[in-house]
Amino acid sequence: MTGTYGFVPGFHYFWKQQLHIEYMDYRVVFDFEIEFTNGGGIQGQDFRLDIAGREISDAFLADYIVSDLRLLMVGKVKILNKKYIQEAHKRVAAEELPGESLIDLSHIIFDGLITYKGLPAPVICDFLSRENSVGKYDEGTTFQIGKIEMVSNTGTYIDCPFHRYEDGKDLSEIALEAFADLHAITIDATNAIEIGKSYFENKEIRGKAIIVHTGWAKHWNTEAYFENHPFLTHDAAEYLRDCQVKLVGIDSHNIDDTNGKSRPVHTILLGSEILIVEHLCNLDQLPETDYLFSAVPPKFKGVGTFPVRAFAKVKS
Repeated sequence: MTGTYGFVPGFHYFWKQQLHIEYMDYRVVFDFEIEFTNGGGIQGQDFRLDIAGREISDAFLADYIVSDLRLLMVGKVKILNKKYIQEAHKRVAAEELPGESLIDLSHIIFDGLITYKGLPAPVICDFLSRENSVGKYDEGTTFQIGKIEMVSNTGTYIDCPFHRYEDGKDLSEIALEAFADLHAITIDATNAIEIGKSYFENKEIRGKAIIVHTGWAKHWNTEAYFENHPFLTHDAAEYLRDCQVKLVGIDSHNIDDTNGKSRPVHTILLGSEILIVEHLCNLDQLPETDYLFSAVPPKFKGVGTFPVRAFAKVKS
C-alpha cells in the first residue's frame, strides 16, 4: 500500500482550531505498520498527508490512519520514517466540517481550599512520595500515591437526594444517565441575586439540565464569594420541578439563600430526584442551547454529595 494520502474534510479544520497553528503548506511523509489483534496486518510506504502545521505526533497520525481507513481489531500501530516537506497541498477540503469541543466547568481543588465556611478544607498530600518509592521498584521507576482527606462538599460538586433525605438515593443509586450527556439550556441571570421563576418561563426546559449563569464564579476563593450570593427562589424551584427538569446547576455559593436556615430549593428539587450542581464556573463560555452537560461523580455508597469534573460538549 503506497501513494499520496490527502486530508479529508474536517482534518484541516481540526488542526487549525484545536492546535491554533498558523496555516502553511506542509505535508508529512511516512511509512506505517498496523497489526490486527485477530492476526495479520497491513503496511503502507511513502504516504503523504496534508497538515496545517509544521508537525504532527505519531499518536495522532496513527489514530487518524486507523479512523480514516475504518479499520477494526487494530493492535499495535507503528509510524516509521516520518519526515516533513514544504509542498503544496494536493487535496482541498470540500467543506470544513464543525466538530465538538469540551468546556471545563469545574474549579480546581487544591490543598487548603475553603469551599464553604465552617467546613474543613481538603488536605492533599503524599501517602507514598516519589522519594520514598525509590528502591521498591526497578531502578529509575518511581510512583506517587496521593492521600486526600476532605468533606464531600468540596469544589464543584453534585447533590443527590440522600444529601437532603435519609431515604433518598445516594451517589451509587443514581443511574449514570442522570449524570452524563444531558441536553442543556443556559439561563442568563447575571447581576441577579434572587432568581425567580420568570427567568425560566417561556423557555424549552422540560427534561433538560438547567444551567444558571450568574457570573458569581468571579468571586471564587475570595471572601466576597460567601456573602450575598445569587440563589433560586422557592417559586423558581417549584416551577422547575413542575416542568420536570433533570438537573439544575449554578455558578454560585449555594442554590439556596443562605441568610436563613430554610433550604426550600434543595428540599423541592432533591425531593423530586432533580440533581443539583453548585460552584460551577466558565458558564460565560456556554451557548444558550444545543449542548450536552455532564457532571459525573464516583460511585460511593452512603454519600449524597461529591466533587465532579463538570463539562459541556458544544459544537465547534
